[in-house]
Amino acid sequence: MRVLLAIWATKLTALALRAVGRAGTHVPGRVARRLHPGIIGAIRHPAQVVAVTGTNGKTTVSNLLAEALTGEGLVVASNRNGSNLAAGIAATLIGAVTWTGRPRADIAVLELDERSGKLVLPGLDPDVLVCTNLTRDSIKRNAHPGYIAWILSSALGPRTTLVLNADDLITASLGSDANPRVFFGVDRLPTDGDRPTGTAVDVAICPVCETTLDWDFWRFNHIGKVHCPACGFRSPEADHLARDLDTERSRVTLAFDGDARSAHLINDNIVNVYNEVAVAAALDVLGVPRERIVAAFDRLRPPTTRFAAERIGEVALVRLLTKGLVGVACSRAFEYLASFGGRKTVALSIDEWSERETEVENTAWIYDADYEYLADDSIAQIVVGGVRRHDQALRLAIAGVDPARIVTVASETEPAELLDLDGTAVVFNLHSVHNALTTGDAVQRRLRERLAERAGASS
Repeated sequence: MRVLLAIWATKLTALALRAVGRAGTHVPGRVARRLHPGIIGAIRHPAQVVAVTGTNGKTTVSNLLAEALTGEGLVVASNRNGSNLAAGIAATLIGAVTWTGRPRADIAVLELDERSGKLVLPGLDPDVLVCTNLTRDSIKRNAHPGYIAWILSSALGPRTTLVLNADDLITASLGSDANPRVFFGVDRLPTDGDRPTGTAVDVAICPVCETTLDWDFWRFNHIGKVHCPACGFRSPEADHLARDLDTERSRVTLAFDGDARSAHLINDNIVNVYNEVAVAAALDVLGVPRERIVAAFDRLRPPTTRFAAERIGEVALVRLLTKGLVGVACSRAFEYLASFGGRKTVALSIDEWSERETEVENTAWIYDADYEYLADDSIAQIVVGGVRRHDQALRLAIAGVDPARIVTVASETEPAELLDLDGTAVVFNLHSVHNALTTGDAVQRRLRERLAERAGASS
């Protein structure tokens, strides 16, 4: 009866919130957990449950997975809007049952905040857990990725099949010997190095004998393949491997246990290559036929709040999530931006809401990010908006960006007005996670208007 009371109260709360225009994705779950702290384990689950976690990429992977499974004709319960804490997951599970508690979804795909593992995983007991990566995260919100791995491992049950990143030694260590494991990875790329560079490298010694590791190739942070020259320890082999990237034709080879198949490359940013092969691996584990996995990527796209590109006249407008407070994620965005040819201008408003709403003094994450990617003569102007604009400008100057190219403005949206578009080939709109719908959308709209006006005037 207590479970039913929690279900009814949660559904009524969600209805009331939606009636007044609220999303109703988190508060109803808090109500449920207040009435029944163990509701995540007590409520009946769909026949299959997939959890997706990791420092970066979990929103994209869970969205793509849910979309692919919906395309398979399944009824999918998913917290696609990103309510990934215990309350959001409780609300999603309750939304997937009838008023009498009977499941009405075939499968649940649940994005899980990695720090919430202890609150969620024992009750959820997922059939499959996908971990995209565990890298250095917000310093004030998170701990060393090795500690986050311990949190997840200590909360996992033995029956959960783990789908893990083979190129990330910390992620690859998740779980116990009892857990079935499947690994995914990306084959060596021409841009990979032989030894780590950059500011944040969180794996350096062998986890078995503590000898300094040798790198077969190094990609970024602690991502790559390693071996120990002393004891023979090495990175796990990927069961599912992305290789032969053809960015011109947007194709990639996905090798499923050696069964190689050509697929559409949903995006050539390395983080999305990892996301694509993670989705392919998870779908394979769930038993989706491989020909349909490959076909699914013809229609799947990353969420537009993460990445979007369009051409207006002669100019490309690229929107790119740049996760503020997370240096590794910022580095990947900056690296991807630098890979574009032609003259570039950048609107950079990547403050998180906590930096606007509270007094946050710790700016150390800025020095974990490789702003050096932006010290390129092809980047003609960077307009930095937000409360941390001066910290960002200082870091850009330290990285080697000519101060004459840096403009600062208090408003997060005004960079869209101040960008010099003359002679620009690519305009970038870089925003963070929690300002995506406010700053990111507003900047995108204004840049689109300005570029359309220029294209109309020149036609």
